[in-house]
Amino acid sequence: MHQYNKFLAGLFRLLCSIPTVSLATAAFIVIFDNQLFWQNLSARLGLGSFDHWRLALTLGAVLILLLQAVFTLVSFRLTFKPFLVGLLLIAAGVSYFSDSFGVVIDKSMIHNILETDVREAGELVTWSLLWHLLVYGVFPAGLVTLIPIRYPSWRRGLLLRAGGVVVSLALAVTLLMSDYKGFVLFGRENRDLQVYLNPSYPVYALTKVVKKQYFAHAGEPLQVLAADAVRKQSDQQSVVVLVVGETARAGQLAANGYSRNTTPYTSSRDVINYTDVESCGTSTAISVPCMFSPFGRDSFSSDRAANSENLLDILQRTGVKVVWRDNDSGSKGVAQRVVFEDFSKNKDARFCADGNCYDEVLLDGLDKLIRSTQEDLLIVLHVKGSHGPSYYKRSPAELKVFTPECTQDNIQDCPRESIVNAYDNTIVYTDYLLSKVIDLLQGKPADSALFYLSDHGESLGENSIYLHGLPYPLAPAEQTHVPMMFWGSEAFFANRHLDRASLIDKRNEQYSQDYLFHTMLGLFHVRTGLYRSNLDLFAKGGHLS
Repeated sequence: MHQYNKFLAGLFRLLCSIPTVSLATAAFIVIFDNQLFWQNLSARLGLGSFDHWRLALTLGAVLILLLQAVFTLVSFRLTFKPFLVGLLLIAAGVSYFSDSFGVVIDKSMIHNILETDVREAGELVTWSLLWHLLVYGVFPAGLVTLIPIRYPSWRRGLLLRAGGVVVSLALAVTLLMSDYKGFVLFGRENRDLQVYLNPSYPVYALTKVVKKQYFAHAGEPLQVLAADAVRKQSDQQSVVVLVVGETARAGQLAANGYSRNTTPYTSSRDVINYTDVESCGTSTAISVPCMFSPFGRDSFSSDRAANSENLLDILQRTGVKVVWRDNDSGSKGVAQRVVFEDFSKNKDARFCADGNCYDEVLLDGLDKLIRSTQEDLLIVLHVKGSHGPSYYKRSPAELKVFTPECTQDNIQDCPRESIVNAYDNTIVYTDYLLSKVIDLLQGKPADSALFYLSDHGESLGENSIYLHGLPYPLAPAEQTHVPMMFWGSEAFFANRHLDRASLIDKRNEQYSQDYLFHTMLGLFHVRTGLYRSNLDLFAKGGHLS
């Protein structure tokens, strides 16, 4: 009996030791919180042969050992449990969105998260999320908290930690070397798999974003762009309404060949629809600053844009009045130095209820703003558009054409047809909004135009991917192919010597959000060394001025 008790005591000490708790926690995270990683790995490997299974199992063991080494490094009395608990909760949160929506938490998504307002975040808090956090986060974190770990003395602890890290790393290296050629060849061809690793890649992305956003340019002066900009004055006022769309994908527009009539309102208003337009990013936090910058997708970086002027600054400096009206999540820094009007918290019962405002709220007072302005005017309407996952909240009841809708926030649990119905209704409503703006502008004697461009697209369950935000090289066309439309008054075409037929002939060419910056400069007759006529839609259409 004494020997039995002694054995149980020894087993208890082993189970409550730092190496065992570290190993168990690492194994739990790698196995249960990385389903998206394992799904992508199995798709690449096929797992049809013993060699593929061996590589996958070996890789899993290596990941566990590397994570255990990290845990061992922080295994001090004041840091060990808080670190494990925090990481378990983070990993659980990341795994929910990865497993449910197929999203990747990279730098772009971190930007989005940091700039998401409370109302948007609230739509993502569902019972499914809370249950997942309970099972995969709170429960294992609770076990870690309750385990009575015995910590060694300071000096002995240093030796044990050093030894533990060395052993873990040595085992990991040994496993990798057991099939070095296989790992190297597979790794070179599949570098992108690292973005699916949880929680290492999200933590890495967070540190990068925080460093760039809050420390990289601290105290640096704002970079002035187009200091040489001059604007040709016209005898007639120009009024341009730029509608920045949210999460609209081009494939869902009837004007682009979609089988459903989702663009019934603009189809009779002489709108030129561009069918092949690529976004700069797959999230608002990237695409919006990018489309207003001169850098283009290939040269764009968030920190560079944040420390530089943009299109709105240049237009304002050359005498154009610029007003940004917002019903979404802000301008992402673009409208910091121009007039900014936030309509998202409006209480007008005509447009708003339960903290949600339909995009028509942006039209309230728009006619008065135009009539009271004498100088050239650019009005940016940042719509909520098709923002998910609560698509059903984006369109009013009287304009819901397609039913039944998915009327819950955890859309992954809805039949796909109902998700598409709710999403298509948002496209119809946006089309209705654009028609209302056109009708308003048509009643003005001014040289006027409407320009519509969505920030990025959206996945609606294709290949089990929902929402948006995948790294650009991995993103499907649904997230990068966006709608772009243009309407101009007769005075607009006449004053710029534009040939409508020529513009229409070029509507199916390849374009991107890089065109917005230069097109707007050309539209307002601004000339600067930054201007590129080959990226001006109107120059390509026969812009002679």
